[in-house]
Amino acid sequence: MKAEASPVEAFRLSSFEMKRKKPGDIILILIYITLFTLSLVFYPGKGDTLLVETETGSYAYALSEDGVHSFTGPLGITEIEIKDGKARVISSPCRNKICIESGWAETLCCLPNRVTAITTGNEGEVDAISG
Repeated sequence: MKAEASPVEAFRLSSFEMKRKKPGDIILILIYITLFTLSLVFYPGKGDTLLVETETGSYAYALSEDGVHSFTGPLGITEIEIKDGKARVISSPCRNKICIESGWAETLCCLPNRVTAITTGNEGEVDAISG
């Protein structure tokens, strides 16, 4: 009767087996590396428009024009600031203020007040982070 391997020996055996790569594993790793590299090369870059969605409608603002914009939701008014090509929520009537604490971001969201904003590229496509 064969004795069972101790936990240490079992770990060593399983780590040894994990180190052997099959041709399919190597091909998969190469595909992942290639896709990752291509995504870095062809990343669409920074968006130029902020699209804001509320219960009352959709609005678009150029990120090149600094300003503060107010949007009415079911809880009250949410204010979004655009400055130096970036956007952030500066005021909102929601309870937890998570939208304000998130700071400058490409995707802004105040769920309790139902206000969302997404930075888009030149052709109106959603950027790589939010889409």
